[in-house]
Order: sequence, then C-alpha cells, then structure tokens
Amino acid sequence: MTQRIAVVFGAFAPLHRGHIDLIQRAKRQCDRVRVVVSGYAGDRGEVVGLNLQKRFRYIREAFRDDELTSVYKLDESQVPRYPLGWDIWLNHLLQTIAYREEEEELTFFVGEEAYAKELDQRGFSSQLEKRRFGISSTMIRENPSRYWSYIAQPFRRQFTKKVLIMGSASNGKTTLAKDLARFYDAPVSLEYAREYQVKNNVRDDELTPKDYYYLLLGQYDQTSQLIESQANRGLVIADTNSLVTKGYYDYYLDQVGEEPAPSATFDNLFVSLLAKEKWDLILFTQPVGTYVDDGFRDMTMADSQTRLHFSHYLDELRQQHLPDIPVTYLTGNYLENYESAKEAIDHIYSIA
Repeated sequence: MTQRIAVVFGAFAPLHRGHIDLIQRAKRQCDRVRVVVSGYAGDRGEVVGLNLQKRFRYIREAFRDDELTSVYKLDESQVPRYPLGWDIWLNHLLQTIAYREEEEELTFFVGEEAYAKELDQRGFSSQLEKRRFGISSTMIRENPSRYWSYIAQPFRRQFTKKVLIMGSASNGKTTLAKDLARFYDAPVSLEYAREYQVKNNVRDDELTPKDYYYLLLGQYDQTSQLIESQANRGLVIADTNSLVTKGYYDYYLDQVGEEPAPSATFDNLFVSLLAKEKWDLILFTQPVGTYVDDGFRDMTMADSQTRLHFSHYLDELRQQHLPDIPVTYLTGNYLENYESAKEAIDHIYSIA
C-alpha cells in the first residue's frame, strides 16, 4: 500500500509557531511528515548563531515525542543558490529523505507559489499554504523579544539575553539582581553557594576543593534550567557565575596553601563550564556599603582593602576570560547603580 508522505522544507531560522502549525497540519493530511532543515555555511541562520547543525538538532528536539514526524538535514553548500539549481537541490532532498517512489506518494507543503510551480513542473504534488499568525523568521531575528511567544521552545535559548552581575561579597548584588528581575519580569539565578552553605552548614572559609566543584556545577545547572524554563521571556539575570566561583576558589586556596593538583582539576572544570556560558552583558559592582555578616561569610573580607583587592582580582579574571563581553561598572550608590543597570540592560533588551 502506498504511503502518503508530507514534506515540509525550509531554513527554520528559527522554527516558530507558524512552522509548527504547518508541519502538524501537513502531518494530519497524510500518513506522516518529513521535515527537511536546509542551509549552508554563512546563511541567515548562522548570522544569528543558528548554524544548520544547531537548527537541525533543535527541531529534532522540538518533535522528539512525535513518532509521525521525522527531521532531516540538507546541506546546500554545494547547490547553486535559489532560484538556480532546482534539479540538483531536489535530487539531494529526495536522497536525504530516502524517497522510495514505488512505496511513497509525496506532497510538498509550501508557502511560496514559485516553489509549488517548480515542484509541479517536476512531477511532484504540492499544496500551497498561506502564512498564518502574521509571523516570519525574519521578524523574529530582528526583534526576538517582541515575538517571543512565537519562538519554538528549543530555539529560545539562542535568543535569550543573559546578564551577569559580578563583584565581591556584600555589595548589594543579590538585592540588585532581584530588583532587576522584578522590574523586567525576568527569572533570576541567585548565588547557589548560599543555598549550598545553608544546606551543609559550612562557612566561606571552610569550603574544600570538593565543595567548589559542586558550587561550579550547581550554579551552572541552576542558571541553565532557568534559561530553559517557561519563566524565561527573553531575559535571564544571574547573581554570579563560574568566574566568580573561581575567584573565591583562588582566594581561599591561597589562604590554606592547597597543592596544585586539585587546582588543575578545578580549572579544567571551570574552563569547560565557562565556555558554555554565553553572556550578553556584565554588570560589575564595585565595593559599596557595609560588609554584612550573614553567618556564613568570611569576615576577613570585611576589610575595605581586602574587598577592593578581591574586586580587582575578579576584574582581572573577567578581562582574561571574558574580554569581549560588554561590561558596565556600577560605581555609585544603590540607587545610582540600579538606574545604571537598567540603562545598560535596555541597550541589549527591549521589553515587548
């Protein structure tokens, strides 16, 4: 018995609600649907960080629980650019989806009349579908926050603006992070170390190298989960990251004179995690206010010179490991820092 196969192709940069609706309507009119993600080096998706492989993986993720939807990748690098090369392109597509002419009847669901005409001329059935929802990938790429609700979930991580607040302890970072999150209606990743220390009843100066490994992993996982969560509407704010954790690790390692072996292990993990973090803005808080003893902080940090020295060390780490990330130094009082932070965020993120 001949199987009716729907075919939907495109760049999907990114996949959005209109694409999903088209794919699912095509599936319901046939026995199953094959989605072909196409592209080439330097295409419009890659310009915004969505190369062909990443788009393919994200769309596979989006349809992971749909047994009637199969996703394929078509590299067009060796194919003449549209509108040329239709015969070569179509042959590549048919090979990619392993088309069996004797067993399958293909129907291409397309959004452009020109596509339908080219396919019809080559003996393939096509169905022209009008664009729904008034949305396009171009519109999303140009203003993702405005069209956030249309972006398929796996692609949202790529368009999320991630803001890191860093600085020495007791500078008002946590309060600032919460205030900014409240103002922008954004999720906030607070300092995992505090949660860990309360749970294990351990002070700053009592943390071991093993504890710091857990802090690195815990902070990264916590922030990653927020980026993937439904609470993310295009902006995520983090109170700290692996770079700050390394700063404290180096400070206390020097204090207790640990051997270099555990430091090498820590640094390998640190470099690995930092490479996965993709920050769009750093808000660097300079020492301000009174150092507060919360029961877990090491009070040797209360000395103004020690705080200043540690703050300078954190900035050196930032310059060494994150030199290309825009940074705003917050050097005023609490109100001035709040206003400066909002102004900096508004440069990278617009409220829809």
